[in-house]
Amino acid sequence: MKRLIFVLFVALFLCPFPLYASSSPSSFSFVVFGDTEGGATIFNDLITRINREPNLAFCVGLGDFVSSASEQSYKNYLGTIKKLKPKLYQVVGNHDVYKGGYSLFNQYFGDSYYSFNYGNSHFVVLDNALSKSFNARQFAWLKADLANSAKENIFVFMHKPIFDPTELYAGTTFSAKKTTEELLDVFKRYQVKYVFTGHVHGYIRTVRDGTVYIGTGGGGSPLHLPREFGGFYHCVRIDVRGSKINDNILMLYE
Repeated sequence: MKRLIFVLFVALFLCPFPLYASSSPSSFSFVVFGDTEGGATIFNDLITRINREPNLAFCVGLGDFVSSASEQSYKNYLGTIKKLKPKLYQVVGNHDVYKGGYSLFNQYFGDSYYSFNYGNSHFVVLDNALSKSFNARQFAWLKADLANSAKENIFVFMHKPIFDPTELYAGTTFSAKKTTEELLDVFKRYQVKYVFTGHVHGYIRTVRDGTVYIGTGGGGSPLHLPREFGGFYHCVRIDVRGSKINDNILMLYE
């Protein structure tokens, strides 16, 4: 009996990994930011801000991390994000792939659209950087990916917004109208909880058909929006607690 108690003591208190640690946590947090190109000093300040946040599982960058696609600009970005403590998942933006930049993106970050699971949630990263990027093949992949997910929460990330709730920057949205309508229908059908986009340099939040759409492009690029309409430098923290999800703006400069 004493030996059994001793063994249990060692297992519970001396084991380097918790005996009952869950491989699928339902409580975790992550940060989303976008459009850091052309604002190196601001982006460095943003990284410092993110690194102060406790208990982050990872970050997602929403694209336009370089002004134009070149080997040197990519290497500069890679050098900067080494300072970021959480793991980074990268979305591709239009500036990142101009003039043959897809080969650079694939070289340094892999596929331009993909998905992954974390805890009780499924995360989908799409590529709509250019008008021809979101093709039939990617759309078929998206529908199959969502159909095969049994996770409690679904989050989607892409660079360009698929509609403009402000009605101020309609020219900056994803231009394929039919595809946009189909995407909205797919997001509604599969009960996507959140869709995150960049491209518009500022903060926008709206709810449509039960899905929260957040535009967060305040990572360092010159701002598009007036301050009172979301024109400020920031990132967004997401806290997942089971099926309950909270989003909070992390202001860079008060």
